[in-house]
Amino acid sequence: MGHLCEWKASLRSMARSERGQGLVEYALVLALVSVVSIAALTQLSTSVQSFFSQANDTIDVVLKTHGHCGHKVCK
Repeated sequence: MGHLCEWKASLRSMARSERGQGLVEYALVLALVSVVSIAALTQLSTSVQSFFSQANDTIDVVLKTHGHCGHKVCK
């Protein structure tokens, strides 16, 4: 029974520790940054995909119109 009381006192001591509080705050900030980063990258990926799709379409039009090197002779 003595070990149980020591263990209980140890738990209370750790619960009051500022080190544990700092660790929890750090974990919360890390979680918040992760969520914001994922949301931003999700929005950014749509824009990047649209940009590269437009660039690909433009390249296709140029290649179909002017051939592989840009000269009408190379068609």
